[in-house]
Amino acid sequence: MATRIRLRRMGAKKRPYYRVVVADQRAPRDGRFIEIIGKYHPMEDPSLIEIDESRAMHWLGVGAQPSETVQVLLTKVGIWEKFRPDEKPKQRAPKTAKPSAKSKARAVAPEAPGEAPPAISEEPVEAPEAAAPEAAAPEAAAEEAAEEAAEEAGE
Repeated sequence: MATRIRLRRMGAKKRPYYRVVVADQRAPRDGRFIEIIGKYHPMEDPSLIEIDESRAMHWLGVGAQPSETVQVLLTKVGIWEKFRPDEKPKQRAPKTAKPSAKSKARAVAPEAPGEAPPAISEEPVEAPEAAAPEAAAPEAAAEEAAEEAAEEAGE
């Protein structure tokens, strides 16, 4: 039987508190459980986290998998480090908001009239030595033609 250590929601509407329980993985969230090993009251200030360390270590030792939330609680209490001393806690990356259409438009629009921001090309940039000699020939011919036209205009 696959067991999980997870939260069981209790309390009134809009006033939740949780019991940390060991339950069969197939059982519903608030359904049948094997054992209560702790409690978590997130609405209190500061949050109350009480977990029976010996029972949690026992269940982790026999293969019970904690849910993500319970793993965070076990880390805060210090039980997870005792169970997995070699594993470092994961650092969450800060969430970045997706740019809205307005902010994209502002980024594209020039800041001052007549002044355009530098263009950013999304094409990959190749190294000069990697460029083919055939590709350089048309550019050189175009430059020479432009110089000749400038000399003729200046005469």
